[in-house]
Amino acid sequence: MRLIVGWMCLVCATTVHAEIYKYTDESGHVTYSNTPRAGAKALNVGPEKTKNASPSHFPKVDKATQQQRDAMRRKLLLDELGNEQRSLDAARATQRQAGTDPNKLAETLRLHEKNIEMLNKELARIK
Repeated sequence: MRLIVGWMCLVCATTVHAEIYKYTDESGHVTYSNTPRAGAKALNVGPEKTKNASPSHFPKVDKATQQQRDAMRRKLLLDELGNEQRSLDAARATQRQAGTDPNKLAETLRLHEKNIEMLNKELARIK
């Protein structure tokens, strides 16, 4: 029974539509209402049209070109990831050396770790 009632509410909610009217009185006060009155104008407040991600005049790229761009981007990100990993390893080695203040390099270590995390996220987004 709950399923039927829930389904009916969902169906009804998607088909509800109300007219909105704008009325301006003699003093210039504007009133919006869902009930018509003499002198009120009906407003068109339908759903907004969604925009495409790219404008219609924006140049399109064929699949092969996009795959080449993605491959180049992946290579660049992998190179940068390797550089960050090496920098992190070097900072850890420096921190382990005798006489080095461990708190001094903590921020550097944290930044390298965060960069590695962000590069991995970016690599995961590439198709």
